[in-house]
Amino acid sequence: MENFTHHEETLMQKMTPQHRALMSKFSANERRSMAENVTIENIETIQSWIGSDEEIERMLFWDRGGKFDDPEWQSLTPYDETTATLYDKAKGHFEKLKAEAIESQRRSDLALYSQFNTGLLFTGLAGAVRCDSQGKPDKKGKYFRGIEWRCIGSVEEYINSITLYPIGLNEFEVHFGTRIDDEAEGVTVYTGDSYSLLQLAKLNGEILTDYGYWTKVVDSSGKALILDPKEIREAALYKGERKLCYGEELKLYGSIRMSDMKKALEAADMLSRRFYQRYGLETECYKIGKKYGNFFLMREEKFDYFLPSTPVKETALILITATLVCRRCRREVREFRDFAKSHPHMKIALVNLNSPQFKFYERVFGDMAGGNPENFRRTATGVTPFIIIYAPDENRVLKYREYLSTGKGDQPPSLLKCAKILDKYKK
Repeated sequence: MENFTHHEETLMQKMTPQHRALMSKFSANERRSMAENVTIENIETIQSWIGSDEEIERMLFWDRGGKFDDPEWQSLTPYDETTATLYDKAKGHFEKLKAEAIESQRRSDLALYSQFNTGLLFTGLAGAVRCDSQGKPDKKGKYFRGIEWRCIGSVEEYINSITLYPIGLNEFEVHFGTRIDDEAEGVTVYTGDSYSLLQLAKLNGEILTDYGYWTKVVDSSGKALILDPKEIREAALYKGERKLCYGEELKLYGSIRMSDMKKALEAADMLSRRFYQRYGLETECYKIGKKYGNFFLMREEKFDYFLPSTPVKETALILITATLVCRRCRREVREFRDFAKSHPHMKIALVNLNSPQFKFYERVFGDMAGGNPENFRRTATGVTPFIIIYAPDENRVLKYREYLSTGKGDQPPSLLKCAKILDKYKK
């Protein structure tokens, strides 16, 4: 008999067999969250919206496209025995990761505990380089060499990936991006504000190098850059006077060579994990915006762009609060994509509450509480994500209207409901 508390045993009487079986796998943090947040009154409600494993998989692994879902690419033959063995091991590894991701999400939902999803590292697998029977690159070849993972945080047109490529005997190069002309392509990173630049500087200059990866950051012309965190912070303080401007995107390279397949797969996991922990949710949302043109990341230094005191053209502004590890936010990303696609005249902004948001707290929380943000903090209902709606007044100036929220034990609020709510504010 497991050493369950009286509270846990009481809850388990209300659980499905699948959820009771999960209890022995709970971490100390998950058990603590369950003790604090899950009650005999809300446990059945929680279970009602978690969904089946198939539904959770569709929710987590929603992005599609490219060679990862192309029947022609998927029918190619491994070029040699090394690639065949690597591909078979990678398929098994991918299935294991997917199972871990689904279980991790289910445990987080059941315990009402937000945490990094350790299994949610890749969303697709394909051959790396298409080639002929001699292993030479050939766009119409019937073979492939090496493997390529599709990373979290991509939409069909803007896929980030990680490649494992055989180099000589019993050695593999693991690197960001596709492999073209026997070189890594790297991955694109949003760098349109100081917070994103600081995250990239830390990932490039500390985190990956500490694990032995070779790294490099380049601009759109291919010029290598040195990102100095101190310089970035100082430029942010001086605003326009000493502003650093690298454009909306920079390219990040990272690679390492490993002596066997198991270590190569572990190195690929590490690359994805370190990238996803810093950029996962934001990369997904940024690429949705890159595709549809109306989804943005709200930062302190760009706050006035979203809520100006002057007339606007858009029919509404939707603010979505989030944190990068939020279990509820992960459930909403596909809906973010669908809403952006179907409402091109509305501006949508993701507000990462892990990043500095002083203006947001002062202005938006103030709007939501009659001018005093502390009133909202004291009386607010619901937890992240909550959805804040602004719509133009008679002068086309954006004014706060209302927000959608649900409790920690409830299903997250639906962004798709915003369209119906906004109908009453149309002039």
